[in-house]
Amino acid sequence: MGSAIAGMRGSGDWDVPDHRPKSWLETAFKLFPQGNAKLVYFLSKLGRRAVRDHEYNIFEDRLPDMAFTVAAQVAANATTITIDAPATNLAKMLKAGDMLKVEAIGSTAEVVYVVANPVSPWTSINVIRYWNSTNTGGTIAEDAVLRWVGSAYGAGTRAPLAVSRNPDKVTNYLQTFKETAKVTRHALHYETRPFKNLKTREKYLALERYVNKAEFALMMGEGVDTVDAEGNQLSTTKGITQLVTTNVTDFTSSGVDLDSLEDALETQFMYGSEEKLFICGNRALTIANRVVARNTLGMWALEKVPKQEAYGLSLKRWYTPHGVLVLVPHKLLTQSALYKKWGFIMDPKYMEMAYLNGMYTKWYPNTELPDESAWKGYFEGVLGLSLALEETHGIFQGMDAYTP
Repeated sequence: MGSAIAGMRGSGDWDVPDHRPKSWLETAFKLFPQGNAKLVYFLSKLGRRAVRDHEYNIFEDRLPDMAFTVAAQVAANATTITIDAPATNLAKMLKAGDMLKVEAIGSTAEVVYVVANPVSPWTSINVIRYWNSTNTGGTIAEDAVLRWVGSAYGAGTRAPLAVSRNPDKVTNYLQTFKETAKVTRHALHYETRPFKNLKTREKYLALERYVNKAEFALMMGEGVDTVDAEGNQLSTTKGITQLVTTNVTDFTSSGVDLDSLEDALETQFMYGSEEKLFICGNRALTIANRVVARNTLGMWALEKVPKQEAYGLSLKRWYTPHGVLVLVPHKLLTQSALYKKWGFIMDPKYMEMAYLNGMYTKWYPNTELPDESAWKGYFEGVLGLSLALEETHGIFQGMDAYTP
């Protein structure tokens, strides 16, 4: 495959000295799998999505709400129930024939039968009360929960109203990353130790800066779409901290105790995969280990992940009562007094790298000016984070102390 036959070249003939453009971001992390930028590394393995504009959207389709909240107390003889949060048009999800049960203790909790299709502004429903004589003569309290318990129609009746919903939209932006490598022409002729090839060294250092900066942007970035001082389009990508707001637990004030940790994980694993990444600083990793070491009873354990399952990385699985977290130590987070106590819980199924079509991290060589006595080139990529269904992800903050 790497030899030339009858004037034809195999792909291997292009390897040295980099005649092929290659994908430098991914190549670097194949060569250095223990690098600092673990999130970029995993995203390069999980998949990439090319987009054609700096603004890109993700559509999310969720299971509809199976329960509805009562806005105000419903009198014993009332047959109209007002639904909370009318701005979300919750009543649009209901139709004539639906059955709803009041969530309450006891087997006699009331069941109601929707008798008419809701109409604009979809704030209320008309019902038959006390189905099968449940809770006869009672009221329905404010903030009571009505949960779907199926639908019922007479034999031979026509098809009911069609109910549909639009998917939710999440918007993010691509960010242009650039890092330059430069060596003066004089330096190229010096005898330097231990660096035998200054071009290669400076090129790699530029790539390292590039990747590390992209790593923190994908984690901590703020999404902005604006223009620079010269009127050029300028955008920055939303990072995990801006995209994930539902499952954020801060242990700073109380420390990590078993009850609060289990409560947080109960919510965290309500949606998404049963195994997720836990990209964390070294202090958060220490606390995770103490949870296992000091709780020999219960469903807590650590197990080494075979390297062939972790792209060559040395990782461990953290077994919890609600799911499995793959512990991913993160050197860049560890360098921060704040972020070394953080852990990002990421569901690989719902994350990928977005990039501008044709601009996924390339090396542009020989960019020195004609009268510039130097060798120069630069890396450029237009990248962004694509993160869907934010409730499948999470953030743990302040993991500094374990308090049994």
